[in-house]
Amino acid sequence: MNGKIIALRLNNQDLVDALRNTLTVITPIALLYFYGFSAAAFGIGTGALLICLTDLPGNRSNKLFSAWSSISTFFLVATITAFSNFNKIALPFVAGLLTFLLVMMASFGQRMAAIGSMGLAVVAFTIGLQPGNPLEYGVFIVAGGVWYFIVSLALAWLFPYHSLERALSKTRKDTAKMMRLRALGYDASASLTGFNANNIKLHLKLTASHELVRQLLLGDKFNIGFEKETPKRLLKQSIILIDLYEQVSALHYDYKEMRKQLQNTGALEFIKRAIEITADRLDGTNCNKVEFDNLVLEIEKIASRPPKNNQLITGILLNLKETGLLAFALDDKHELDTKMQVGQFAAFLTEGNLSVDKLKSQLNFGSQLYRFALRMSFLITVVVILIGYLPNGNYGYWLPLTIIVISRPSYGMTLKRNKERIIGTFAGLILGWFLVKANLGDTLQISLAILFLFVFFAFLLVRYWVSATGITLAVVLFLSIYNGFPEQILAERLIFTILGCALGLGATFLFPVRHLSNLKISVQNAVATNKNYLLAVVEGVNEDVIDVKLARKQSYLSLSALAENISLVKNEPKWKRKEYRALKQIELLCFQLNALTAALPIGDGLNKKHLLTTISDLDYSLQMFSNLHHGNLFSIQPLEQLSGELTITNVASKLKAILVS
Repeated sequence: MNGKIIALRLNNQDLVDALRNTLTVITPIALLYFYGFSAAAFGIGTGALLICLTDLPGNRSNKLFSAWSSISTFFLVATITAFSNFNKIALPFVAGLLTFLLVMMASFGQRMAAIGSMGLAVVAFTIGLQPGNPLEYGVFIVAGGVWYFIVSLALAWLFPYHSLERALSKTRKDTAKMMRLRALGYDASASLTGFNANNIKLHLKLTASHELVRQLLLGDKFNIGFEKETPKRLLKQSIILIDLYEQVSALHYDYKEMRKQLQNTGALEFIKRAIEITADRLDGTNCNKVEFDNLVLEIEKIASRPPKNNQLITGILLNLKETGLLAFALDDKHELDTKMQVGQFAAFLTEGNLSVDKLKSQLNFGSQLYRFALRMSFLITVVVILIGYLPNGNYGYWLPLTIIVISRPSYGMTLKRNKERIIGTFAGLILGWFLVKANLGDTLQISLAILFLFVFFAFLLVRYWVSATGITLAVVLFLSIYNGFPEQILAERLIFTILGCALGLGATFLFPVRHLSNLKISVQNAVATNKNYLLAVVEGVNEDVIDVKLARKQSYLSLSALAENISLVKNEPKWKRKEYRALKQIELLCFQLNALTAALPIGDGLNKKHLLTTISDLDYSLQMFSNLHHGNLFSIQPLEQLSGELTITNVASKLKAILVS
């Protein structure tokens, strides 16, 4: 069963990327070691191995930025740590200071966070390798980074839209999944258990996917102007997918009540099948547009009949037409009229420049990143002191390396990573013991080690425990040939993994993250950005949609942050048994408010009376909630039920009723 799931989670591109990384890392090691340059082999190999993990999906501009920033960071970290190796008293404190600075690099964004994280690994590897010539070692690390990025940048220039096309493909598939979930809502025989939870999960995935697409497409200085055919096509697809996401989000109803209203009209099956056809279109499978048009005609006939619920069907029908229009336009050859100027696209990018102000804003105890950096700095200082008392020639550096790999700001995330690391390590050690005892030839053993390195790369972002199994096997097989004493390797890998996981998990109680404070802020942001989105839609005009689209983006991002923060708090041991029903109701109402706003036509929304009532309720909710201490979040009383007519005014009223209870 698990094997089947794992296989389904991998795609061809994961395998291609894993193969590229494996060959890029192994090639310099094999050549240099063969010609007797073992120090260079390990230095350059280490640089290539660690730097390839900083190469996140990106366009050519991203790749260039990653290249110079990661190479320069690695050189400084490697040489400073290597010089500190000569002074065992100074080393722990230098390692601790470097740890703090590298963790704080996350204040500059995800790409710099990855560079900082791998910089920590450089610290650990340098302590373990103990190079005799620090400058030479630093040059080897740089050489490994330069070699990797020569390959990476060459591929980026040969296939400049590879990452973007991959991101768009994933976004299409996730949008199709959301549409199939919507279709389920119109299946009278299907259970609605878990519907809202699955809906929110898909919203989170799509929000992240669209953010990545924006960065890849709009953040590439080489694409400015969108004059070439390929970037034009990809721009069109990204805009259609974003608009499609909005339309699919607008198909959000109280499905239980909606089924009752439509059960005798004959519309449910037609609507369900029409949504499935558009989902098929997004998935790239054959679908019949004629069948879709015929279904729309059947629904139009039902909508024209006199019963009172035809208004509901009319709303669904309008949404279906727009959804179908977008889905079938996704791959056609016509250019898209975006009603936006190219110069306006930059407004949709998350600021990614290296700003000192960003770092300053995080240097306080209220910052989650600052508290995590202090925790990691203290922990690395302590463990480096600890391994200083271990005998020479062992693998004590695996202890700080394990802590670096499994540590996350929150207890729940660290616990999850711990479990995966321990399971993967145990599996790798058991299989590694059998392989070592089989007395395989060196050539076969090295070949297997390379294969397991490939497994490490292939599953790193898919199934971490499988990735941990792969790297454990690769390390055991490589080192048992290079250093011998496989029993010592197996024993120390086990001991330092368990000890590192225990220390990393225990340290989460040192400078813990203030989840409740973050949760309160995320609720306020979700309500405030939804209010701004509603005002932008109601006050917007069709000739200038940028304000609406920007407000929509902020609303989606705030909803994503709210869902993530609720999930983090629920996994903390301190609050695991608390009642979360009120917070989950707030989350659901915020998603419903967003969906109902998306269903409004721009510039022609609520009547003035309903709009004033809605805005007044949202403002009152924000005011009351801002006065609530974050420690009293669990004292909020949930409503007995959330059923009833789904209108913006009613949703805002329910939100007010919860927040002021």
